[in-house]
Amino acid sequence: MNDDKKYLLELLDKKELTFLEKSWLLNYIEHTDQDVLMKLLEDQFINNLNDPQPISSERSIKILTDIHQKIHLPKKTSNVFHLWIRRVAVAACFIGVMTTGILYLIKRNTVNIAANHSKSKTFSNDINAGGEKATLTLANGAKVILDDVKNGTLSKQGNTKVIKTSGKLAYRANNNGLIASVYNTLSTPRGGHYQVVLPDGSKVWLNAASSIRFPTAFTGKERKVEITGEAYFEVAKNKNSPFVVKINNSEVRVFGTHFNVMAYNDEALVKTTLLEGSVQFSNGSSSCMLKPGEQSELNKSGQVKVVANVDVDNAIAWKNNLFYFEDADIDDVMRQLSRWYDVDVVYNKKVDERFFAEIPTTSKLSEVLKALELTGKVNFDIQGRKIIINP
Repeated sequence: MNDDKKYLLELLDKKELTFLEKSWLLNYIEHTDQDVLMKLLEDQFINNLNDPQPISSERSIKILTDIHQKIHLPKKTSNVFHLWIRRVAVAACFIGVMTTGILYLIKRNTVNIAANHSKSKTFSNDINAGGEKATLTLANGAKVILDDVKNGTLSKQGNTKVIKTSGKLAYRANNNGLIASVYNTLSTPRGGHYQVVLPDGSKVWLNAASSIRFPTAFTGKERKVEITGEAYFEVAKNKNSPFVVKINNSEVRVFGTHFNVMAYNDEALVKTTLLEGSVQFSNGSSSCMLKPGEQSELNKSGQVKVVANVDVDNAIAWKNNLFYFEDADIDDVMRQLSRWYDVDVVYNKKVDERFFAEIPTTSKLSEVLKALELTGKVNFDIQGRKIIINP
């Protein structure tokens, strides 16, 4: 028995797998011939138990369930789970479905691996994950680097106090008397994210390389803000004052709802994903209403379409501290990594692999790259603040 086969059986016997062990297991299942895996499973679950009978369907399901529990696969009926069931099932024990280029990495930040697979490559350089970093630009143009200041009241803008707590700003408006209409801008660098509670109580999460411009008090018929990059909104309900998000020449109009807007300039599409309530997306003469679970997509030509039954977990994974790659190409993966780790990417090789992965954004860059390398189709290096993709 070769080392890979021996290692596979060792993993199936373990009660708990580490992050890279889980990744290796699924990658091995993906790339190994179905008949070979069936023989291994027979050796493991029939011969060793002195059971001359073939594996029954009930027993197959039990084995699959055990493996699901061991690698902590999601139990909800999400698109990714269905993809996993369709593509990463093996022979009778894995429901007999072959795989095509899938790597599914689980929510775990442990990266130790068994001794016979401990010869993982070592990067000459490494980069820590991003964190709570942002700059607040006040109405008079003064800039406050939020990661450098202590918690507490930072400023008074008009009749509104600006208060900082860990990783979050809160605007507390005093509506007595005249209210000056002044604007603040919160912006995050590459490698940063931040949260702000607006004067009306609406909550906004900013992803890396993003910004939001907003008034320090909402006094008109509309509550209007402007964003760049990506932001997730939980809008306070107010039927008398719709909430409007402006994105370049487009806008999202809501009364109270949860939604995500992704509008990076280096992405091909502006995507608005609705989780709760209803919103209207408009761009020039084109507009559409969204229901929960739907997503509007605006392309560079100004065309808008609505996609139903999207995976909303994918859209807001960043807010939940996850990279969530679902059939993503290498360019999509690298754009997300470059924003979060504040790195540039150099391509010395064309990569056609598609990635299905769920990786904590708290991971060091080297841990993410090692996990992606388990496909066997891509090889990385880190030089300074650059990811190098090598042959």
